[in-house]
Amino acid sequence: MKIFITGGSGFVGRNIIPLLVENGHIVHALARSEDSAKLIEGLGAIPVRDNLKQLSENTEFALQQCDVVIHSAAHMDFTYDPKPFYEINVLATETLLQLSKICGIQKFIYISAAPVVAGSPIVNLKENQATHKLPRDLYPKTKAIAEKAVLRANSDTFLTLSLRPPAIWGPNNHHYDEILSRVKKGKWRWIGGGHQVLSTIHVNNLGNAILAAISSDKGGKAYFVTDGDRRSMRETFESVIKEFNLDPGKKELPRWIAVVLAHFFGGLWKLLKLKSRPPIAPLMIRLMATEFSVSDEKARQELGYKNAISFKEGLKTINP
Repeated sequence: MKIFITGGSGFVGRNIIPLLVENGHIVHALARSEDSAKLIEGLGAIPVRDNLKQLSENTEFALQQCDVVIHSAAHMDFTYDPKPFYEINVLATETLLQLSKICGIQKFIYISAAPVVAGSPIVNLKENQATHKLPRDLYPKTKAIAEKAVLRANSDTFLTLSLRPPAIWGPNNHHYDEILSRVKKGKWRWIGGGHQVLSTIHVNNLGNAILAAISSDKGGKAYFVTDGDRRSMRETFESVIKEFNLDPGKKELPRWIAVVLAHFFGGLWKLLKLKSRPPIAPLMIRLMATEFSVSDEKARQELGYKNAISFKEGLKTINP
């Protein structure tokens, strides 16, 4: 198939594009800069120079050549400025969705996020058990709004579906940088001991889920996709950190203190309308200090999703 992907030069994209090419697909990937275009070309894809926030005839021409869209680009941060979240996560998704339908795309696969479901703690949650309320924090809230638009657009001639990965991990992950920096400075703390379960998905497993979605005839549905096991946040992060020959130590921060600090800084940042990232935010507590586990039974049954890699195998990939 011919596939158009956004976020091709990001963490997910640069791991997914080679997998798509390896499976015989021709990939067109959105590239905002010349550097991104070169990276995408090196991965085996055809770069499409354009800006996701202002799509031009370049994207329209590429879409007309393709069968499937994989929309993985997103603004993910813990900041409190709503503008980039709504511009990229909501408005850009709606524009791409409409343009894809006009250009004759057959299937639109949205890379959503497991935190689009509201509530905390989340314990082995299935899709039909989730509330219809929107999360409070900007990132999951705007991703949830966009996901609803994607699923509403589903039709017999324009299949849409959403994959909801939790914490994505694997090689070339820039999210490790801050964690490793804190460890090196001796500032890493296990909030509440870090023993709560946190669902994760290795980017190779996410790739398998995307391949399953491409082959599926399902539409109008959202699917959690995970590594398929239950692991504590501490086991996951300690194992990852040790792959970089670092010791995270055993220092802990009581959860109640972290909660107080998160709400204090969150309230202060909102009051002062600060656009920077606070030291700690409520979303961090929801995802890092409270159980957040989901079930991907539906994806395995309906899409035929299977793991590509185990947790132990995945660890060997993150710092080659």
